[in-house]
Amino acid sequence: MLKDKLKIFSIFSFFFSLVFTFSIGEIFYNSIDGTDFYRYFRYIEYFDGTIESPSREQGLFYFWFISLFIDSYDQFYVADKWEYIYSSAIQLGNFVLYLVGLLGLFLFMRIKRINVTQILLALTFLNIFPPVFGGRLIMKPEILAFALFPWILLSIDNYFKSKNITYLIAASPLLAVIATSKGTVFILTASAILFIYFKKIVKAKYLDLGIALFIFSVMSYFLYQENLTVNNVSMLFHPELESYLFRAPLTFIYTLNLNDIFLNPFRNVHAGSLFGITVIDLFGDYFNRYWDHERSLFVSNRKQIINFLDYPRRNISVLLSIIFFFFTFAKQKTFQFTSFTKVYLVGIFILLLTSLGLFGLHFNPDKGDTVKTHYYFFLLSFSFVFLVINFLRKSNIRTQVVVTLLSFIAFTYIVGFPKNYDDNLNFELSEKLSTTLSCRYTSDYFEFITDLNIEWTDLIPVIGNMTFHVCDREFTSEEEMLLWYNQSIDTRANHMTLANHSIFAEKIVQSLRDKKELDLETGFETGFLTHRHKLSHPGLLPELIEKAKGPGNSLPKELTESQS
Repeated sequence: MLKDKLKIFSIFSFFFSLVFTFSIGEIFYNSIDGTDFYRYFRYIEYFDGTIESPSREQGLFYFWFISLFIDSYDQFYVADKWEYIYSSAIQLGNFVLYLVGLLGLFLFMRIKRINVTQILLALTFLNIFPPVFGGRLIMKPEILAFALFPWILLSIDNYFKSKNITYLIAASPLLAVIATSKGTVFILTASAILFIYFKKIVKAKYLDLGIALFIFSVMSYFLYQENLTVNNVSMLFHPELESYLFRAPLTFIYTLNLNDIFLNPFRNVHAGSLFGITVIDLFGDYFNRYWDHERSLFVSNRKQIINFLDYPRRNISVLLSIIFFFFTFAKQKTFQFTSFTKVYLVGIFILLLTSLGLFGLHFNPDKGDTVKTHYYFFLLSFSFVFLVINFLRKSNIRTQVVVTLLSFIAFTYIVGFPKNYDDNLNFELSEKLSTTLSCRYTSDYFEFITDLNIEWTDLIPVIGNMTFHVCDREFTSEEEMLLWYNQSIDTRANHMTLANHSIFAEKIVQSLRDKKELDLETGFETGFLTHRHKLSHPGLLPELIEKAKGPGNSLPKELTESQS
């Protein structure tokens, strides 16, 4: 009887956690704020015909896939809400890829003879696993690796069981897509495969391996050439900013400050510690890219219900990371999937080698962000699922239910709930909700807690958009723009100087008065900002300047010294 109830609970918890995480991500986070968005949006501009070439080094497949969803959202385009609409499109595209990966994981665990109830419970935990949740929010190709990696392992596993070369051939194009998407993703994927199957690979038929390798090489070559033709840049060429042209010192490997991990768990404080960054970033948001991003609604109006800790959300995430590491290395005598639970260590090791300069100079000593958990979250997810399976096999039904519920509570607390819904937050939610798919089944709830009527906004004619024709054009060059975004927070109000705010307001009034389209491509001040103006330009917001100087925000010494 209890087993039947657990089965029902596993089905409900899986689907609820899946829908819940998609909804809160879509409502409370703006994917436009994701890491390197402005760099990678050139791919979207290429696919919609705006520019002739992205001129970037990454593969086309993922961005082409996301562009399909952005194109499908064009019918909902609203000038002043374009960021929200694009954000929803990006997250929906990522969600589809996520579902592909979940199906692959499900089938992989089934051939390992894991029962369906345990699989659904494990996938429930995966839905609320912070690195996976973060990977679903931003426009970066690692989510593509999450989608394809389980299917590659499924094919390889079936080959070693049946000796049927068809399975290896099926894996080859999937691996080729990953290989040509991003260099680090391919290295991580290939290394993980070798880690899991090395003993079997060396004993396999050389002819089968040769045929599969040949097909993989041919497909990779054609995909590489296509990327090169479109990008005009080789994926093997990865230009770095001057601040990243360093190697991590050997002390990076073993430096550990336990006090600071709990008492000062903020971005850049642990730039010299591999363990410090990893343990804070694993279940948390060390780099302030997701739920701790200054512009996300996750970070707004958080209730402080735990008062005996200085930074309870980050402290709890650190404790969960330590528990994760503990069970990774705990003895598992009767568990046959230990290689799966440890495969994420391959990701840490490869990124450590990258930081040490094995693959060139890619390390920033002020940030240490070469070892972000996001880069290998698809390996982390694989390890996490099998660690959960190990827990489920050793625990009774009541324990499984209780731990599932506690994990859900911990996740919602870490990302920023519960909240104080004041007038400002209520208004922002009402503005955002009207542009989301989630509005259809969450609007009643939010109307109840906000006391606002949430409806779709009528379309208005517009030429251009605020980001690319106004905000980005304030900089003297693209390089200066990247330098600006890479040093602390943006000190402009809504990514725009005050003068252009005034121009924008006048344009809106004129457009409404004259009943004409809103022109965002002309009439704004352009080409005047450099990264050296980060604290000094008169068009900045004083409150943001002070915030940029605060804890967790690093600024170049030259800027802070000029202000003192």
